[in-house]
Amino acid sequence: MFHLFAVGAQRLAAFLGVLFASVLLAACSPQSPESVAESYIKAVANNRVDEAIGYFALGDVKENDLTAVKGKIQMIVGGQYSKIQESGGLDSVSTSLIDKKDNQARVKAEIKYKNDKIDNQTFNLIQESGKWKIAIKGF
Repeated sequence: MFHLFAVGAQRLAAFLGVLFASVLLAACSPQSPESVAESYIKAVANNRVDEAIGYFALGDVKENDLTAVKGKIQMIVGGQYSKIQESGGLDSVSTSLIDKKDNQARVKAEIKYKNDKIDNQTFNLIQESGKWKIAIKGF
């Protein structure tokens, strides 16, 4: 009886260790401009508005303007979500780095919809507090 409990506890401990290591590696993995653009598109496709807004560089936005800027981004996200839905949903996203210099980057995203239409978007990104974010001016 105790042997079964010990084996179960060992398996649980091993599982939790692997889970913890995976989360830690994901949190510490280097973030790329391409992954930010792709994650943004996937957040939009799943109508995760708050997550999508979080991909934008808002550090330079004045406190008084923050609500208005977030509202505009929310409208853009809503429009993009509607377009994705009208196209049957998101099939795939592929991103490629166009150029990168210092704390700025440009990324091309090829968005394939389930109705086989393809859309291309270019994202301008900047580093804000060490993380890549979509630049508002280039959006």
